[in-house]
Amino acid sequence: MKTTLLRSIALLSTFAIVMSSGGIAWAEGEPGGSTPPATAETVPPSEPAPVTETSAPPESTPTGDAASTTVPLSEPAPATEPSTDFIVTFVGGTSAATQLEAIAAAGAVDTDSVPALRLHSISATSTAIEALRADARVATVDVDRNRVVESAPDDASYADQWSLSQIGWDAARDAVTPSGSSVVAVLDTGVDGSHPDLAGNLVPGTSIIGSDDGTVDTNGHGTAMAGLVAAETNTGIGVAGVGYQGVKVMPITVLGADGSGQDSDIISGVVYAADHGADVILMSFSAPQYSAALQAAVDYAWDKGSVLVAATGNDGSSSPAFPAGDRGVVGVSSTDTSDALSSSSNHGDA
Repeated sequence: MKTTLLRSIALLSTFAIVMSSGGIAWAEGEPGGSTPPATAETVPPSEPAPVTETSAPPESTPTGDAASTTVPLSEPAPATEPSTDFIVTFVGGTSAATQLEAIAAAGAVDTDSVPALRLHSISATSTAIEALRADARVATVDVDRNRVVESAPDDASYADQWSLSQIGWDAARDAVTPSGSSVVAVLDTGVDGSHPDLAGNLVPGTSIIGSDDGTVDTNGHGTAMAGLVAAETNTGIGVAGVGYQGVKVMPITVLGADGSGQDSDIISGVVYAADHGADVILMSFSAPQYSAALQAAVDYAWDKGSVLVAATGNDGSSSPAFPAGDRGVVGVSSTDTSDALSSSSNHGDA
């Protein structure tokens, strides 16, 4: 009896140990027999025997330097070479398709073009520019520079327009009645088409930098220049234009609201003016750097019969400014009431 009781206690203890370890196993029974698989029903022992942990402890998560060696670091992304705006001109005889192929092959991006001059505005890295300059099909590569408006003098005598009598304007107006007509393309910030002093003296124009017809001026400079050229006379308002009769203004917007613009847009404006019959092209802006592409546009307009006029600038400098310093452009400096050079005016040979 005692032996049977001890065997029963041992059997229960063995079953309890198996269940307490969380496993489902076949527990060892009497010799020659087997115990069926454990079910969800658990029989707790009255005094469970201590269980000795036999499984290996879980691996600890490495920390510090050890952890950093287990996660491979990704390679840093290569630095992107910055792009800059340029103007590339191709040699004569290069087809339009070949021009685009050359730009793409160099890794540059074509953003605009002036087909008449085989000229393209591009965005390119220094590597792409080196490739283009080494290409025998490329004539020139120029930085697409900014040019800025030349502001009008702010002294009180400017409003009096003493310059008109200085050039004999009043005498000519009283004695000469022009029989012809002339169109002056004003390349600037646009011209206010609703201005009462100009509304009747405008011909169709365009905006190179926008979608309007050039008759929007958010800066005012272009409208002022157009007024000096062709404002109506005897209206009791505004100013009197130098072209008191027979002169019309073609507004061409090439400068933004801040009064600055890129060579590529100016070049497009010059070509547009020449192609649309402008007799005179007025450019009241400048910058000190020469551009072969801009010179090519001047040559194109000159060959079309346009007279090009540009401001020399108001920096009091004798260094050349462009487009006033370009071949074929009449550079205009500022003079005072005694016909002496104004101290603020640029001057000198180009």
